[in-house]
Amino acid sequence: MSTTIDVYPAIAFMPLVEQTRARAQVLFQEFLDQHGVRSKIEVKAFYPSSQDIPIQYVDKDLRWHPKLHLGFGYFIDGKWDSDSWPSCIAVEPDDFVTKEDCEPPFDCDPKLIGSRIISEDQLDYLPHDKVDQVLAQDHYWYEYRNFGGSAIASTGYGFVVAAIAELTDGVIASFDLAFDSKHSGETSTQFLSWWGDDRIEMYGRERFQAARI
Repeated sequence: MSTTIDVYPAIAFMPLVEQTRARAQVLFQEFLDQHGVRSKIEVKAFYPSSQDIPIQYVDKDLRWHPKLHLGFGYFIDGKWDSDSWPSCIAVEPDDFVTKEDCEPPFDCDPKLIGSRIISEDQLDYLPHDKVDQVLAQDHYWYEYRNFGGSAIASTGYGFVVAAIAELTDGVIASFDLAFDSKHSGETSTQFLSWWGDDRIEMYGRERFQAARI
């Protein structure tokens, strides 16, 4: 199934898309090198469009802002393999727990009504001031990979969110089983301590050695 990973920033800073792209590429290449995969990864940021429109790559001076939706293309040894789809999202009323969320068939704790969907309960290991900073922000990031996506995109989208979290002092979470829920609320460093090993265990080294297309 398609899965998503969110990043909840602790500061208002909006990084350049190029900073995100470049850092995600470095993290991915370090992962390949660490596991003895002799491939070169390249990540390219572009504007989503229909297939009949030429791809427009993102300018290096573009900053993230709410309602910015992009594609990140993954190239192995110069050949395109797959894409993931990061977006910067403004916090909306749907991002808060409602009474309906606590009624059958849902089982949300009524004490959480009115709180952000990523709540203190999911961030309880963080210092209180960090939790307050995260919940005070008016935006977050949402990174999506396609159903049936390749090992490359299914790994790369994790490095994209790790890069964003690193740049914004943010925390990472998923609500649709992109990974075990015990990892929701982790920092970039904590997330990166296991993400690459998990991908290798899931897909095997050979899936990273050449583009699938």
